[in-house]
Amino acid sequence: MSNSVSSSPKSAVLVSPGKNAEISHGITTESLAAAPSPTVDTKNNIINNSNSNNNSLSVRSRVERLSICEGTETKDEILSKLHPPSSSSSRDSVSFTDGKEDDEITDINNTQSGSKRRRRRSSAVQSSSSLDNLKRDNLSTSSLAVPKKKKKSTKSVNIVLEKLSKPLSIKDLRDLVLFAFRDTNNAPSWLQIDNRSALQKIIVLFVPGLLPEDFSKDAEHKEKLTSFADNLETLTGSHTLPPTLFSNPEAQWYNLPLCAPGSKNSLFSAYNSFVNVGLNKKEKEKKRAQLSKKKVVMDDLLMTVDNLIENDYPIHLETPGLSDEFKETLQENYSKPEYKDWVNTKSFEHEAPHTFAIDCEMCLSDNGPVLTRCSVVDFNEKLIYDKLVKPDVPIIDYLTRYSGITEEKLRDVTTTLKDVQEDLLKIISTDDVLIGHSLQSDLNVLKVRHTRIVDTAIIYEHKAGPPFKPGLKYLASEHLNIDIQKDTGLGHDSYEDAKTCLELTKLKIQNGLAFGLGINTENLFHRLSRSGVSSMILNDSASRQSKVLKSDSSNELHVRCKDDQMIVDEICEHIEEHNFFVGRLRELEFARQFATCNNPDTKIAESPEIAIHNLKERFTKIYEHLPPSSMLLVCSGTGDTREWIKIMGELNKLDKDVRFSEKAKREEEIQQSVKTARDAISFMTVKAMKPKQLQPPQQQPSNENGIN
Repeated sequence: MSNSVSSSPKSAVLVSPGKNAEISHGITTESLAAAPSPTVDTKNNIINNSNSNNNSLSVRSRVERLSICEGTETKDEILSKLHPPSSSSSRDSVSFTDGKEDDEITDINNTQSGSKRRRRRSSAVQSSSSLDNLKRDNLSTSSLAVPKKKKKSTKSVNIVLEKLSKPLSIKDLRDLVLFAFRDTNNAPSWLQIDNRSALQKIIVLFVPGLLPEDFSKDAEHKEKLTSFADNLETLTGSHTLPPTLFSNPEAQWYNLPLCAPGSKNSLFSAYNSFVNVGLNKKEKEKKRAQLSKKKVVMDDLLMTVDNLIENDYPIHLETPGLSDEFKETLQENYSKPEYKDWVNTKSFEHEAPHTFAIDCEMCLSDNGPVLTRCSVVDFNEKLIYDKLVKPDVPIIDYLTRYSGITEEKLRDVTTTLKDVQEDLLKIISTDDVLIGHSLQSDLNVLKVRHTRIVDTAIIYEHKAGPPFKPGLKYLASEHLNIDIQKDTGLGHDSYEDAKTCLELTKLKIQNGLAFGLGINTENLFHRLSRSGVSSMILNDSASRQSKVLKSDSSNELHVRCKDDQMIVDEICEHIEEHNFFVGRLRELEFARQFATCNNPDTKIAESPEIAIHNLKERFTKIYEHLPPSSMLLVCSGTGDTREWIKIMGELNKLDKDVRFSEKAKREEEIQQSVKTARDAISFMTVKAMKPKQLQPPQQQPSNENGIN
C-alpha cells in the first residue's frame, strides 16, 4: 500500500474524522503523520522534496491532513512541517479549537489551478492570518481563503406568549412583523421569539366579522363568552382554535384579544393603522430633508408606471418605464372588442403651453358612468375647452347634486364622446403633461390614454395617511384657502375643479416635495421593501391591472381578488415567491352584514354558518401550504360594528348643524357602540419543523472534485 497522498485536486477526498479513518486509497491518519515534510521555496513558489525515497506532499495535502486529525501530537507534527520553528512572524501562527463540530465551506483559490471548494471542520483548523499569508505568497497549487457559507438554519422558530394584562393593539401586531423581519431590534414585550432568523414567511389575514361566540367550545360557553376583552385570561390560556375554525390538530395557536384603533367616540381603520408605520423624530427629519433637498420641477411630480397601475389608470403604450413584455401584454388586451372605442394621445409639435389640467362631469347609465361635460385649462389657468356631451346610452341618474348636469342642459346637445376624443387629441400631445384629481376616473370615462400625468390626489396626502386620498374640496380649503364644490345642490363645476388642480400643482412646485405630505408615517410594504422583503397584497380594491403589469423593480405586488377563495388560492400558488402576504377575507363580514358588498362578482355565503365553514377550510389550506417556520397571523381588525354603522348612517343624513346637536344627545349610545366595535380578536401560529427537519444535515459523500 502506498504511503503517499497525491496533491491533485481530483484525488483529495475528505471524510468524517476518526483515528484510523481511511482516505484516498486506504491511507490512515497515522501514516499521514509519518509522511516527510517538503521544503518550501517562497521566492520561486516551488515545493521540493527533501527525501528522494518518499513522495512529496503539497501544502494543500498537509492542510487536508490537519482537517482530519484528532490527536494533538499528530496536529503539532503536521503543523511543524508546514511552519518551521524559525518562522517567528505572528501572522504564521495557526490555532486549534475544541469547539463543536460545524461544517464550513473552505474555498481554495490559486492562479494556476483555479477555484476549488473543500469541506473542513472548524474544530480542526480556524481561519487565521497564516492561511491568508499562504494565499498571498501562492505557495501551493491552491489558495486558502476561507469565506463562510451561510447555512440554512436547522432550528425551528419558537414563540412564547407573555401574560397579557390588556388587549393588544394593531400597532403591536405591526411591530411584531417589523421585528420578525429584522427591520427593528425592539422586541415585543408581550411575545418572545426564539431563532427569528429562521422565520420563512409571514401571512397576515384580516377577517372582519369574527365574534366572541365563534371561539366558544359549546353552547354553555357561548352564552358566557360575550366579549373578547372580558375573557382575556381564558382566551390567552387556550392554545387551540375551536374545531369550527380550524381542523389541523398539529398547530399550536395563540389567541390574542385586540383593541381596534379609535377613541371613545370614533372608530378608525384597522387595516390603515397596520400598513402605516409611525416614524420617530429622527426618521421624520430625514424624510423631510430628503423631500426638501432639491428644487422641484414638473417631472418630479409625474406618476410612475407603478403609480399608474396601482391607481387603475389606463396605460398608454409609450408610457416611460414600460417594459417590452408589458407592452406586448397591453397590445394583446387592447385588441379585444371592449377597447375598440379607446384612443391614445399622439406626439405632435405645437406652441406652448405644454401643461394642461382637465376635469369631467359624469352621469349614471345602466353601463356605469358616462361623460356629460369636459373642461380643459392651460398652464395660465385659461379655459381653452369646455363642452357638454350627449351620451349614446340612456341616463338613469343625472347625479345633479355632484355633476351639475340636468336633462334640460343636455336636451339640445349633439356633441358625442367621439367628438371630444378627436378634439382632445388635437390639443394634447403625448409629450404634454396632463393634471387632474383622481384623473383615472376622467380618463376611463373619456376612453383616452395618456403618458405624462400629475394627480393631485397623489402628490398631496390625506391627513389620515395612505391608503386614504384627500378630496379636492379639502385640498382647496387647506392649501388655497378657497371654497369649491359648495353644497348648494347645483353640483360641481369642472372648470373650477380643473383650475384648482393646476393651482395646487403650482403650489407644490413652489414649496417642495415635502409640502402637503404627511411625514409622520411610512408605508409598511415600502419600508420592508428596502430590506429586500417581497410583499404580496391581496384584496378587492387593488388595481385590475396590477398583477399583469407589476414592475420588475418592485418588491410589492398588489392583486385584485373578487372573493376570499381567490385570495387563498393566490397565496398558496405564490407562497414560494414572496416573504410577506397580507389579505382581507370579507365573506364573513358580508354574511353577517357588517358591510355591504358592492361587487356583483363577489360570492357571498348564504349564512354566517356557511361563511365560518368556508373560513375553516381556507385557514387549513393556507396552513398546509406554509413552509416550516412560517407564521400565520389572523386579525379581525374590529369587533361588531353593526350598531355603530347604523348610528353613523342616521347622523350623516342630517344637516351639519342638526347633526352636531344630535350627536351630543346620543353620546352615551355612540360610546357603547364604539366600545363593542373596538372589541376585536387576533390569533397566530408558527408552523413547526418536523422532527427530521430539526436534525443537523448529514455529511454527503464527496464527488470526484472533492466537493461535498
